[in-house]
Order: sequence, then structure tokens, then C-alpha cells
Amino acid sequence: MKASKQPAVPRTRARPNSRGGVKSCLRALDVIDYFTHVGAPARTFEVSEALGIPNSSADEILRTLAASGYLSYNRLTKRYAPSYKLIATARGIEHSFFGGDYVHDLLDDIRVETGATVYLTLQNDCWIESVAEIRGGWLKSAEDVDFPTEVIHFDRDRWRPGTNFAAAMLAQQSNAEIIELAARAQKLGLGPQGPVLMKYLVDRVARTRAKGFAVARRSDTVILDSLAVPLQVPHSVAPYAVGVVGDSLFESEGDIKKMAGALRSVILRHSETIYRGSMRAPAGVQ
Repeated sequence: MKASKQPAVPRTRARPNSRGGVKSCLRALDVIDYFTHVGAPARTFEVSEALGIPNSSADEILRTLAASGYLSYNRLTKRYAPSYKLIATARGIEHSFFGGDYVHDLLDDIRVETGATVYLTLQNDCWIESVAEIRGGWLKSAEDVDFPTEVIHFDRDRWRPGTNFAAAMLAQQSNAEIIELAARAQKLGLGPQGPVLMKYLVDRVARTRAKGFAVARRSDTVILDSLAVPLQVPHSVAPYAVGVVGDSLFESEGDIKKMAGALRSVILRHSETIYRGSMRAPAGVQ
């Protein structure tokens, strides 16, 4: 994960713009996410100010979520709070698609084993989404860091994996799928148009596939050490990668091999349990 200092352009500008109902849906998810960070009941104006949306929009979303049972509402204090229906829904999804608590336990065991901060990432079209983080003791500068979000990045005269986490996700795909993704990135304006040689990109991914991990080391332009490995997640329709990030994880090639071995050992230890848990999913879930 080639972290750098804060970027000049917000990462969200690269994404397609949302409109209409899609925007409302995203705002509803932002409201739910708001409560995870605040950890306390809130009035409409507090949600509105925190998310930077009109008070009327926040009010409509909060009322709709409360009417559906996902939020509770006190008419005297005019405060909203999450209801347990949100927890039950999330737990049901976790059980059906992720084998219960096993993915969380896997991430926590990696943190215990390595002492580093653990990231779980997902490929979301042409972008990387960080979907889970467990803080460790070796990451002190995260607040000043921007993590690149493009799965495939065009640099100078060639396409390359956007980060080592991206390389770990690409390693789970065929060369044809990788080239198709690069073509889509071109279409979305993430790189130059026209025919571009993909050999460097394919070769980089092939090396990650052969080693089983991808590493990024501190340098003049990379301010954090990180190491990522592919992760098979039950019922996933897109690749995942899991890895560790820290201010100083490696001093030698031996340290890198030791860290990669630790990650793979924990994943192997949990893989059978995750698989068994996912097989208990309700009928009809594929």
C-alpha cells in the first residue's frame, strides 16, 4: 500500500457521480455510518451538520429509517439512535456470507500475531475499498496519510497495480480479466486512451501470484511499510486482500518473508473454519 502525504485532489472526484435515488441511498448509509463514529443518540441538525447535507434531507432519511425500525426515535428529546434491528441484519449477513465471526477473528489474529495494523480491502470496480481496519501498535502516522484507491494505475508510460493490496487482488484474476479492467479504467478516464502495452502490468501481477504476497517498503516517496496477501472470502463476487501496515515493519528481506509467513499461517489456520461457517448459510445463498 504505497501511502503518501495528503493528496491535492480528493479521491472521490475520480468516481462516477451519483444521482437521484442512488444519492439518497448513499446518504442513508452515511447516516448509519455517522452513528458508528459518534456512538451516541443525535438530533436531526447534528446529523445534518456532521454530514454536510440539508436539514430537510437528513430529517427525511432519519424518519424513513426510524419508520423501518432501523433507528429508534424519542419524540420528547427528538433524538435518534440505532435499533438492534441494524445489528441483527448485519449479523445475519455476516453469518450467511462470511461464516459468522470468523473473518473478524482472522483479522484480529493477524494483529495479535504481527502487532501491526491490519487492513481488509475489496476490489470495487476500478477502485480499492478498505472495508475493515484493526489498529495495531506500529502505525502512528495514519492521520496524515492517503492510501491510493485505484486498482490499476497509469504511471509515466505504463499500467501497474495501484498498490500492493491491489496487486494481491489482481493476482486472483486471469490475465484477460486484468487487461479488461485496464480497458475499463481507460474508459473511465483513469489513464490515457488508445492501445497501451500491458506486459509490465501482467508481469507484476504474475510475480505477486508466484510469491503469494506483495510488499511496499518505505522510501523517499513511500512513507509506510506494508504487505498484502490474497484472501478467499466465502460467497464473494469480487477479490479481497488482507495485509499489514506500519511505520517500520521490515528491515531486511528476512523480515518480509517472516511477515508473509505469519499472515499465510493465520489464514491457513482460519480457512477451514471460515469455509465450514459459510456452508451453514441459508439455502438459496450462492
